[in-house]
Amino acid sequence: MKPGTYKFHINLQFGAQKMALDINTEIKEEDGAWTITDTTSTPQGEATDVTVLDKETLTLRKRTIKQGTNSIEIEVRDNKAVGKSNTGGQERPISVDLGGPLFADGATGLSISVLPLKEGYTTTFRNFDLQRQKTKLLRLEVSGSESVTVPAGTFDAFKVEITSADGGMDKMTVWVAKDLRKPVKVSAVLGQMGGATATSELVQ
Repeated sequence: MKPGTYKFHINLQFGAQKMALDINTEIKEEDGAWTITDTTSTPQGEATDVTVLDKETLTLRKRTIKQGTNSIEIEVRDNKAVGKSNTGGQERPISVDLGGPLFADGATGLSISVLPLKEGYTTTFRNFDLQRQKTKLLRLEVSGSESVTVPAGTFDAFKVEITSADGGMDKMTVWVAKDLRKPVKVSAVLGQMGGATATSELVQ
């Protein structure tokens, strides 16, 4: 992973309803870790999602999501997620045994981009569902290579498919530029939003 700033445009679709969002992603090296900050402009105000990853393993150390007065904060200690959520002024503690390290949680596309991707490559990793406060297993497979065009240009990319390994609704396709080793396009089905779809493309 390398320090840098990237801009993405996101199209959300909930049935017949559509919404366009812009997101700014900043990667910094701080205190022996990678800090990745996603800042999204929404009709409800600015939302931030800050992910702190171990510099060597890219496993999750800390994640903080904030929008207005609502927030979720967790830290990972000894394979346990501890923290708190605050929704509508009501604060609740979080304490969940994870059963193992969390990978590609929050900064999904950026984390998987630095894996040893090649056609046919597969792996399984663990994420944490913040809404339901439970772990989930995801399966990754590089299904092939494609030329993909986004506002930032045309790229020769690995097509990476991510699906639930334990029966969940999660489904995501990430196109990782082979030369940049960065995600240039992501298409996801959002199970926590009733099957809404989100497509993000690299702008610059």
